Amino acid sequence: MARMLQALRRLWGSSPPPSPKTPVSSPSLPSQSVGPRRFPSIDTNFTYLREGDRAVIDGKVPTLTRPLRKGGRTDGRRGGRLEHDEIIGRRVRDQIPSHKGPDYRLYHPTLEEYVALTPRMVTPIYSADANLIVSLLDIHVAPSSDPEQPPLEILESGTGHGSLTLHLARAIQGANSVPPPFPTTSQVKDLVPSRSPSSASATASSASSPTPPPSQTTPETTPTIEQPPTDTITTQTTWDAWRAQRKAVIHTVDITHKTARHAETLVRGFRRGIYAGNVDFYSGPVETWVAAQKQERSRSSGHSTATTSDIDGQTAAVDPFLSYAILDMPSSHLRIPHVTSILKRDGLLAVFTPSVTQIGDCLELIRRERLPLVQEKVVELGNGISSGRLWDVRFAVRKNKDTLAESGSGGSSGSASGVEVVEEQQREEEAVEPVEEVAEVAEETASSPTSAPSSVAAAEGEEEEEVDRVLVCRPKVGPRIVGGGFVGIWRRIEDANVKDRVNVDA
Repeated sequence: MARMLQALRRLWGSSPPPSPKTPVSSPSLPSQSVGPRRFPSIDTNFTYLREGDRAVIDGKVPTLTRPLRKGGRTDGRRGGRLEHDEIIGRRVRDQIPSHKGPDYRLYHPTLEEYVALTPRMVTPIYSADANLIVSLLDIHVAPSSDPEQPPLEILESGTGHGSLTLHLARAIQGANSVPPPFPTTSQVKDLVPSRSPSSASATASSASSPTPPPSQTTPETTPTIEQPPTDTITTQTTWDAWRAQRKAVIHTVDITHKTARHAETLVRGFRRGIYAGNVDFYSGPVETWVAAQKQERSRSSGHSTATTSDIDGQTAAVDPFLSYAILDMPSSHLRIPHVTSILKRDGLLAVFTPSVTQIGDCLELIRRERLPLVQEKVVELGNGISSGRLWDVRFAVRKNKDTLAESGSGGSSGSASGVEVVEEQQREEEAVEPVEEVAEVAEETASSPTSAPSSVAAAEGEEEEEVDRVLVCRPKVGPRIVGGGFVGIWRRIEDANVKDRVNVDA
């Protein structure tokens, strides 16, 4: 009633109109012109089901629908069929009738359900293990409008299904804004475009045409609305401009182009691609990616502080730019030297392997190459292990009885103190000694002329017997959840003695 009286007074002129709440010359207006550029964003209202979404059909065995399309349909239980036209525009968990059978409730899948229910080309890292790996990396991001601040960059070598990629992209979402609508064409960059004539021609045709050729499309193509060529070019330009101002980026590399395309489709299909802008996809060897990044950044930067060598033998000077690196691929230990050269000081390296002996291979290579990495922990993953089981992985050998006797006698076999030391050391026969001490004992043994022939003969016989044999230790898992594995975490250090030692070895 009071508002109605105020409106009548304004119309009759009995009282002066109230002054505007915001003055015309607002001090905040000039700052908007110099702020970050604004881009159109995707629809993030997930209370409704839109065209292109993938929904979960609730039930005893939840199933994932195909991308919702006008005129499409999805088969339900007991011969039922759901029409997509009746789903698009409905609220989440509304009862949707089928032409036969009971009604259904549909909702957006969680990240765990999405990873488990989507079709796969390779075995994924399930959400329980992926969440633990992300927590071990301890990633912290915050939005920043400083254009001089370098972005947080993460390398994932071995994209696979894209499960870990999605979990990493969700972890860094706070540093970036909501992405604009992504282009319909694939954004996977092929690091080896000349691997086959068909792939080279397909890459050339995709670069010249705004729409992807039929030979590059996969059965799981990203659901997008067809756009005219002009709109596609505009969308690509807006997408590239938005990518240039990101403050957190994930570089994921897979050796197979088809697998990389499938992972890109998976990331785009989750929640309308809300995390797709945080990831750059590449196909090819990770060594090639490291070399290409070194060359590109060394040309663009005027100065650098770190000098490394690429795989071609050419010297490329570049500042380390990776804050985190994850290796999930066969023979991961062979890629550690390449990744370490571009890992920042205090950066973390995570290696995921199915066998604990492969963690030992990583430890051996780091020791042999004298890389500036310090092991923090080794965690076992698997079904029934909530937060991971810690493992003690290090180089150690069992002491020899003769060596214990010689070190315990002290030159006088009849002394009581020497006998006590021998007995004590024999009781502790299960103890181990560090690898540095083992190396000294090995050098002394090798210098002895009497023991050298026997040791060489034993080594030759052992090599003949154990050639091409690798001890594999992995946990047993169930038929449905193909989990398990080991994660080793190393941190890069740059102490003065480590720097000098690495430079001398180089």
